[in-house]
Amino acid sequence: MRYARSLAGATTLGMALLFGTASTASAADMVLVVNDGPDSGFNDPTPVAPEGGNNGATLGQQRRIAFQYAADILGSRIDSRVPIRIVADFDETLSCDPESATLGAAGPISYVANFTTTSRARSNVFYPLALANALRGSRVPDTANDIRATFNPTLDEGTGCLKGASWYYGINGVTPSDRPSFVSTVEHELTHGVGFISLVALIDNANSRAGQFPQTSDGGARLPDIYSTFIQDLSFPGDPLWTELTDEQRAQSLTNSENVVWSDINTGSRAASILTDGLKEGRVMLYAPSPVSPGSSISHWDESLSPDQIMEPFATGNDNVASGIGLTTCVLEDIGWTLANGARCPDEADQAIAEPDDDTEEEPAEPVTEPVVSTGGSSSSDSSSGSSGGGCTLTGEGRFDPLWVLLLAAAAVGVGRRRRLV
Repeated sequence: MRYARSLAGATTLGMALLFGTASTASAADMVLVVNDGPDSGFNDPTPVAPEGGNNGATLGQQRRIAFQYAADILGSRIDSRVPIRIVADFDETLSCDPESATLGAAGPISYVANFTTTSRARSNVFYPLALANALRGSRVPDTANDIRATFNPTLDEGTGCLKGASWYYGINGVTPSDRPSFVSTVEHELTHGVGFISLVALIDNANSRAGQFPQTSDGGARLPDIYSTFIQDLSFPGDPLWTELTDEQRAQSLTNSENVVWSDINTGSRAASILTDGLKEGRVMLYAPSPVSPGSSISHWDESLSPDQIMEPFATGNDNVASGIGLTTCVLEDIGWTLANGARCPDEADQAIAEPDDDTEEEPAEPVTEPVVSTGGSSSSDSSSGSSGGGCTLTGEGRFDPLWVLLLAAAAVGVGRRRRLV
């Protein structure tokens, strides 16, 4: 199953003088906004027995507990004074058969460019809303929610889905080998929602050709997203960044396999301390298969990484996040997140939820001038723009929605160690 989402909206731009206050690197408050109806999804009243430290009395309660636990694992490692609001539900249209299943899908609800004049953000680059809020220190005006996520309920319905391999809602970090972890799936999807995701068109569509960045609604310049500014292709002369390639070259790069890498050499050197495979010329490889895999290509680490990482395009038997989130923190720090509670790159903590660092120092207060972006109306275009100079917002439920799909080997009795995303 693939999701086609439209990015629509219109903005107006004003200026306001805001003042920063003394602050510390505080963990982000992750807020679940349930989008399910009565008696379904996160509200399912079916009685269930406790498992793996999850003592919810109903299926809906266990889903909420496991979701919040996963969200707090991520939230405890990133700094934001603005709560991160996640609209989530269970969607029966997600595919599932005896051999494969779409486990979930997620992405940022909005992207914002030119939302602050401070040096913490690059100009003319789109940022996912949650990160933009964190960099501003306040919510972008006229926005309410930051991430959209959906999960597959069919695994719990006792049908032929995955040969009966139901969700594991335990929060003890000990996932049975024959069941997919809901905590790990939520962690994977929410990481896309805070910015581990590319906006580059993977295939031709009504608004863009493959390889293009999204364009403002007035037909102006196409702007890259912050994640894509760190993508590099080692197969071209000079090893250019994606922002240095033409649209046609970038489209070619989409399928350049092991040559497509995360450009930050510091991330690569730190990754070398934990990886035995998945590096090329000192840089971590991204997933760029041929042909393109919509919903998967570019927005994941390459499948070759060893040991497995939570942001690979496969759900694996080694995707436990009870002991840190590995190289995920490296990417989040690169794109602009301040790490909280002593989180490091790579993250190999001995606890699932990072604890506050008693030695955290306060940051000095400083006045900052912020563009105030007011979102209103809608259009059929990819994005919107304000007046000359900034305040662009991509709104709506974005087109690029990485999926996690479980694929069982035909001969397997249960869920195999590696479960391919297709």
